[in-house]
Amino acid sequence: MVVFDLYNILKIAKGVVGLPFPQNLKDESRGMVAAEFPNQINYVNKYEMKSKRGKPLYKQNALGAWIFMPCYLNGIELPNAFINISGQKTIVETPMTDFEGTVKEIINNQDYNIKLIFTAINSDGSYPEEWLYTVRELYKLKQILTLDCAVSDAFIQPKDNVVITSLNVAEMQGIENAQVFELNLKSDTYMELEIL
Repeated sequence: MVVFDLYNILKIAKGVVGLPFPQNLKDESRGMVAAEFPNQINYVNKYEMKSKRGKPLYKQNALGAWIFMPCYLNGIELPNAFINISGQKTIVETPMTDFEGTVKEIINNQDYNIKLIFTAINSDGSYPEEWLYTVRELYKLKQILTLDCAVSDAFIQPKDNVVITSLNVAEMQGIENAQVFELNLKSDTYMELEIL
C-alpha cells in the first residue's frame, strides 16, 4: 500500500502552510487552538458576488441549491454545466539561413473553441426528453447565438458571440433520469468593415 502525505506534498510544491483553525476547543479550560487570523477581511455574502462584467457568480435553482457560475445559451439555462475554453494563435514562421530558429512574421488570435458539457436530470425519475428537443432546436439554428457565463465573458464579447459546430448526446448506460449533452462552439466577433 502506498501512503501519500498531501500536507507535505503541498508544502514542498507550493511552500505554503495554512494556519491552524482559530476556534476555541469544546473544553474552554484548554484555551485557544491558535490566535485569530491576521488581517482578516470581511467578505460580502458569496452568493451576491458578481464577475467584473456584472454577471452573477451564483444562482439558486428551483430546488433551492446554489449553482456556481450558471451558464445560458440563447437565454436557456443549461443545467449542471461545465465550460472549457481553449485558444490558439496563427503564426507565420519563416526559416532563415545562417540563423538559428525562425522569424515570426504574422501573429493572430484564432477563434476560441468552447466545449459546453451539461447534464439534464429529472428528479421524478423520468427521462429528460424535453431537453432532447431543446438542444436539437438550438443546434438547428443557423445563426449566431449568445453564450452568457462569467467564464466566457472574460474571453468573448457579451452578445452574439458563438456558433455551434457540433453536438454529442452521450450514451447514458442505464441511467434513466439523466442525459449528458456536449456542445462544441466557436467564438464569433462582431466586426464592422468600412469601405474607403
